[in-house]
Amino acid sequence: MIRSISGLVFLVLSPAWAIPPNPFQPHISLCESLATQLESWSLNGVITSTNTSTALMLGPQGAWRRIKQDSELFEGAQIESVGEGYVVAKLGPGCPISSYRWDIKGKTHAMDAGITSDAGAAIHQPGR
Repeated sequence: MIRSISGLVFLVLSPAWAIPPNPFQPHISLCESLATQLESWSLNGVITSTNTSTALMLGPQGAWRRIKQDSELFEGAQIESVGEGYVVAKLGPGCPISSYRWDIKGKTHAMDAGITSDAGAAIHQPGR
């Protein structure tokens, strides 16, 4: 009886890293985890100027971010390029998929020179 109680106490008090993972759950690699995180972001607009382009992206928690080339979206995802209507993120060197691309599927209006937006995003016109 004392042996079974001490065994139970040991299991309860042992750190989580000592417990082996569930063999029935699939193993998720770092690259798959990065791809899942990238899918949760959405590109809602790109503002271009003669010097630079800035992307407006919506994160999984509902927070907006301004993204520029060579910035880091999150750890493991470096923004490779921001262009008119697209953003490309570069993944780590060990991943079979080397980059991830977001494209805007929407309209560009003549008054919105340099601004591309998808249908759900509001466009802030100059002077307002």
